[in-house]
Amino acid sequence: MVIDNRRLRTKTCRILVGLMIYLVFSSVTAPSLLAAKAMKPLEIQQRYQGVLEILATGDLDRALDDLMEIELAAVGDQQAWRYVDNLWRSKLRVIRDLLAVQNVELLPPIILLHHDAYFRYAEKDRRHLAQHSRTMVSELAEIYAQRSIAPTAKSFAGWVLTSFASYLWSPSNIGLSADLFYRAHLVDPGNELALVGLAAAWERSGNYEKAIESLTKALQLRPADPELSLRLALCQLRDSDGLYVDAVARLSGLTRQEVPAWIRSVAYQELARARLASDDPGSAEPLLREGLKVLPGDQQLSLQLASILDQQRRRGEAMAILDAIEMGGWDRESARQTYDFWRPPDLSGIRSELSQQMQIGLGALAAGLRTVAGGGAS
Repeated sequence: MVIDNRRLRTKTCRILVGLMIYLVFSSVTAPSLLAAKAMKPLEIQQRYQGVLEILATGDLDRALDDLMEIELAAVGDQQAWRYVDNLWRSKLRVIRDLLAVQNVELLPPIILLHHDAYFRYAEKDRRHLAQHSRTMVSELAEIYAQRSIAPTAKSFAGWVLTSFASYLWSPSNIGLSADLFYRAHLVDPGNELALVGLAAAWERSGNYEKAIESLTKALQLRPADPELSLRLALCQLRDSDGLYVDAVARLSGLTRQEVPAWIRSVAYQELARARLASDDPGSAEPLLREGLKVLPGDQQLSLQLASILDQQRRRGEAMAILDAIEMGGWDRESARQTYDFWRPPDLSGIRSELSQQMQIGLGALAAGLRTVAGGGAS
């Protein structure tokens, strides 16, 4: 029998490499998997209560670090979804016991703790724990808004939900984001961003009637907002001929000098389209020339006017208009792109406000924890 030493060495190397990979993989994943299976509800409750005791001192960062350590251990690295429900039930038991001995004003610190955990988990791509945190916060925020008599309760809950909705806003997440905007509007009808986010979602899906409804409510809260007025006018043009006169009047009002340039550009573009579709299409040309006089070199207005001139076989004039287009701006976002891709504003200021409101609930949380520790809840 002839032994092929080269084949034997190759096979041996493969076995050794496979064994090393197994040992490395086992050393990384085994502890967390064992922790996930070994951590009983009572242990989770006790450790979670410890997190809330840290939180009650006002140390949100330390409480957040401890919370994530517990939750990551409780669900492990493999099949985390199998353990999330147990985690949620265990924490809910602790919160239920606290609410049995104290009012709902203890909830804002807990809500903000898990609100911030959501963004940490999202950054780490721990989607099961991120989703769990978002679900937990959404439900607690709605409970807080419904049961609290504090004047800031509805605002707090609405902005927490709006924070999630704004973070999730993207073409692939419109449905989930819109649902959160809607829930934010339900708990706090005065949250204008929730209305605007809803309107943007309705408009993007082609439901102009619903978009008009949301934008009308938003304009009642912010009547001087030119972007809201522009969006309402365009939805009116696309939804019903009966709203044509009001839409055109709104667009005409948005061509004023004090209105942001991108809004004026879109207003002129839409007014020109409306005139081209009317009984007097010839009036579109002077309107576009007026627009280019106040917005010289505007690309979209120039292209619209050049197209009209070209159709009239006035090619020399059309080329002159195209030659006057402002160059060097093709890599910048156009006015139409700014309109089409609505983006929620920066909410860092809102986050600071939520943190201030959280401070008010620390006393209630601490009192609830003392009562529970003394045997005040079963």
